[in-house]
Amino acid sequence: MRVLIVRLSSLGDVVHAAPVLVDIGRALPEARIDWVVEEAFAPLVGCFAGVDRVVPMALRRWRKSLVGSRAEMGDFWGALREREYDAVIDLQGLVKSAVVTRSARTATGGKRFGLGNRTDGAAYEPLAKFAYDDAVAMPARIHVVDRSRRLAAAALGYVVDTPPQVPWQVPAAAVEDAAWADGRGVLLAHGSAKVVKLLPAAFWIALGTSLVAGGARVLLPWGTGDERERAVEIAAGIGEGARVVDRLPLGRFAAAIARLHGCIGLDTGITHVAATLGLPTVQLFIEDKAWRAAAYWEPKTAVLQASESALPTVAQTMAAWRSVA
Repeated sequence: MRVLIVRLSSLGDVVHAAPVLVDIGRALPEARIDWVVEEAFAPLVGCFAGVDRVVPMALRRWRKSLVGSRAEMGDFWGALREREYDAVIDLQGLVKSAVVTRSARTATGGKRFGLGNRTDGAAYEPLAKFAYDDAVAMPARIHVVDRSRRLAAAALGYVVDTPPQVPWQVPAAAVEDAAWADGRGVLLAHGSAKVVKLLPAAFWIALGTSLVAGGARVLLPWGTGDERERAVEIAAGIGEGARVVDRLPLGRFAAAIARLHGCIGLDTGITHVAATLGLPTVQLFIEDKAWRAAAYWEPKTAVLQASESALPTVAQTMAAWRSVA
């Protein structure tokens, strides 16, 4: 049996979709699973056990030069259609993922499945359901992990009755990433593309200072120029015991995080990676999204749901950290 998962992006959403691999493997051990994903996240999917083939798609890059990318786009569509699938499952629910789902080849009797409706807090484009043979209805309020698991179970005819599990198969850390190999290291995931999620640098400086005073070493990642500037500011404010770490490709990033002691961060892909790797993790939610995105099943994860009018305090965060660390 061949199954194709379509979940193109982004970092946190790819991690949230990964438990379907474990579910399918338990219910249908003979199944062979391929996964279509944006090229930036292909190394991450390569760190999941149970994926037979990763099919990278470079839609974000192709949009910048459709003419110049014509040959590469042709290669992608050719790779997508190399195999026939008994089930193609779109876990994203957008037009772009639906086009991929519809373009994949199905075996005789094979079907394409996707979300039948929008769920609270999730991106969804109604036109997508016209690409599916079976659009599966979901409860309006549902955790994003549970939504993906329920969709895959409906598509393949099994029952979900276990806690979620991300099937990490992280390679050994690269030699050049030795700076990350610190059993006392606590990653502060301070960056986000959404301004509403951000906390003042003073918060991170005070938090990092408390961690260092307790014997931890603080690591500050970054993904954009603005985030790097903030990381440098925070590290300078904390002083000795804090450092800005190099930006890493995603495959190496997961391996590096796995060697740390833990993570405290915003609702970002980084904290979801850390939590599902089993590290002590504190997830800070400013938007009302903990109910649909937090790693609720991980025993070493503490979740703080705050708001724009009542931001998390250093005292609250440190108390949450001590409860899991």
